Amino acid sequence: MRPNAPSNAALAEALFALADRERIAERRLELLHAGYRALDAPGSARRQALDGSPAWARPLISQLAACRGDGALAAAVERLSAGGHPRRRATRERFLSREEVSSIINGGPEDLQPSRLRGAFHWHTTASDGRSSLETMARVCRRRGASWAVVADHSRGLEVASGLDREGVRLQRRRIDRWNRTSGDELVLFQGLEAEILEDGSLDLSPDERAELDLVIAAVHRKLEPGPDQTQRLLRAIATPGVRVLAHPRGRLFNARQGIRARWEQVFGACAAHGVAVEINGFPRRQDLDWELARVAYEAGCTLILASDAHAPAHLDFDAYACAIAARAGIPAAAILNFARAEVFAAWLTEGRHQGA
Repeated sequence: MRPNAPSNAALAEALFALADRERIAERRLELLHAGYRALDAPGSARRQALDGSPAWARPLISQLAACRGDGALAAAVERLSAGGHPRRRATRERFLSREEVSSIINGGPEDLQPSRLRGAFHWHTTASDGRSSLETMARVCRRRGASWAVVADHSRGLEVASGLDREGVRLQRRRIDRWNRTSGDELVLFQGLEAEILEDGSLDLSPDERAELDLVIAAVHRKLEPGPDQTQRLLRAIATPGVRVLAHPRGRLFNARQGIRARWEQVFGACAAHGVAVEINGFPRRQDLDWELARVAYEAGCTLILASDAHAPAHLDFDAYACAIAARAGIPAAAILNFARAEVFAAWLTEGRHQGA
């Protein structure tokens, strides 16, 4: 990047802001695509944003990228918006660009480096909405240096993800047992299930179904509007026996939704009291918790767990985003389960079963 060039995040936001004000649907879509390419760029955002952009957009992108710093870029966006004053949408607040993730990791604590992770948590397979088999995902986890991993396919309550019913869970258990018999000395697999928190706070799993799993990962995927406070919904789920992790607690999605409202200090206090770990989801479009709420969870006494939320082998790298969020939040590795050995994680699971009995 040349001196005084806008950051990748700033260039991406400029393109998103212009897209917000664009009335022609096709042009708006092209600006959005360019913004996402800039946000995800490992190097020059200008080069990535230009790549694949139509001829009409290339001079505009070059003009924005040529601005001397983020302030000049903001002024250029205001001029291009016909004198308007574009405001960043709340749905784009506190998300890290790929460039920022690299910078935080490179300058962060040695013990929070992704290469130090021992546990690969929360990934999906073709049993629900993933693109690869259980064995393929496990082999990639092992190749990346993990010594334990937690598969977390969806439960049947999330219809769009073709979730697992009870028979599907049992069939997957057989495959996990087979893996652990043949390859468990290199990578231990644990069976989790990403269960649906229903609108009243109950789960879409019976007590008997929950008991068959190594851990239940509770998550919200419905009624995600930032409307009525949903603290009680989360508190009921957290208190459910078998629940060990609260996943992507807000349910936010970049440039699409803010996620739910809740009294987060109370929610995280309940997680700490019930021994429920709080997930920092590193999927780039989720980044949930963000670093501010992650700090609140840590200060409430919560155990944290980092997740890639991978739906394909390449997505397993997204745990770097979770590491960067933890580093920016000032959370030490000792408070994060993924940096523990497999036997320590297994002991934590056993302790939780006794606590929830």
